[in-house]
Amino acid sequence: MITDTHLYDDARRLVAAASSAGLNLRLLGGIAVFHLCPTARREGMQRSYKDIDFAGRADERVALQNLFTGQGYQPDREFNLLNGANRLIFRSTDGNRHVDVFLDQFRMCHTFDLRERLDLHPLTLAPTDLLLTKLQVVHATENDLRDMFALLSDLPLDDAPGAIDTAHIAHLAARDWGLYRTLTLSLDRLEQWAADRPAYGPYRLPDQIALLRHAIEARPKTMAWKMRARIGDRVRWYDVPEESG
Repeated sequence: MITDTHLYDDARRLVAAASSAGLNLRLLGGIAVFHLCPTARREGMQRSYKDIDFAGRADERVALQNLFTGQGYQPDREFNLLNGANRLIFRSTDGNRHVDVFLDQFRMCHTFDLRERLDLHPLTLAPTDLLLTKLQVVHATENDLRDMFALLSDLPLDDAPGAIDTAHIAHLAARDWGLYRTLTLSLDRLEQWAADRPAYGPYRLPDQIALLRHAIEARPKTMAWKMRARIGDRVRWYDVPEESG
């Protein structure tokens, strides 16, 4: 069985290979949180990792396919044929590693444009975007909650490099009621989940959640947001992600 350390080492190797080839490839998902957050490596907060997730650029699609093939990965030809405009999947030749590459956009329950944000951090997506990819999950798993806990426990909330930019999150939520709804539900769920857990990082989770909530609520909402808010939960406000196999 592949260990988490092996997955982590392979993830960093792939980003380094992409960088050497002049390609934009950044880690996301649990492995990215593992890299950024000591809390994710603490006893009691550790989790399993089965896949490596990346974000890249659609206009580098062919070069990325060649990169992964050259690094010992085989493309999922059927999936890539159908979805290659915005997402690629690769598997190691022994079948133990699964790699998912989102191109230009991260699309799951909600969609985020990453084209102008891939160069904000040298190895991973910016912490702001990593947190968004977790908060946007409508039915968060235990692993999602652990990752959110680690990010908010270890990283400050401000606009400095390497921090979580609450203004950016609030800006997105103020334009999209559906995203706002999911983010606030996720924060409620995280707070309940973490209520009886000890503090690990330098930041108190309740304080971090309160600051993020305040930023989201205080941001003036668009007219489109207000119109959608009138409909509320009567109409589904999120997409249902397709299984990648």
